[in-house]
Amino acid sequence: MTDEERYIIKESRVMVIGTPHFTRYVLPELERIGFRDIQTGCDLVALAELSHVNIIAEYGGNGESCLKHLKEIKTPVICPFDFVRGAGAMVIMPHDDRELLAQPDLRLWAAEYISGYCAFWNMGGCDWLGEALPEIKAGVINESAQRLAAHICARIAANIAVGREVKHFPRFYLAESE
Repeated sequence: MTDEERYIIKESRVMVIGTPHFTRYVLPELERIGFRDIQTGCDLVALAELSHVNIIAEYGGNGESCLKHLKEIKTPVICPFDFVRGAGAMVIMPHDDRELLAQPDLRLWAAEYISGYCAFWNMGGCDWLGEALPEIKAGVINESAQRLAAHICARIAANIAVGREVKHFPRFYLAESE
């Protein structure tokens, strides 16, 4: 990273919405990359005023989550996922359709979508995700997968902050835990 990119990251604002388990992994990753103005929680005023990157991490049923309000927010949204045996992430840019954020269980929806996508396109190295679907449906979480999701999430946030191209929906990021 250049000094200019480090400065941009340091000045970028990031909001993390998620379970305490996930935020305890993603916050140190973001700080390690150089983010400094990091807010946690579900403050809709802060969401509306945020100018750079929103990071959303919600596992299980979303119910009355902040996700349903993000259709109006015009910033990129990173959705990292603990897929038990690995991790994934989806990025929704301001011009992308944000209807998927209204899914009652975004984690399960994303796992089924990515697994189906991999099967349809005959992508190698994705079988583990299909095998993990019963565990994901049961709400199982994995510390190693959450750490991997946090790492992926922080890297994506840094790339968005400095203006690099990132994969966004319908594309995704996927990595198996080691």
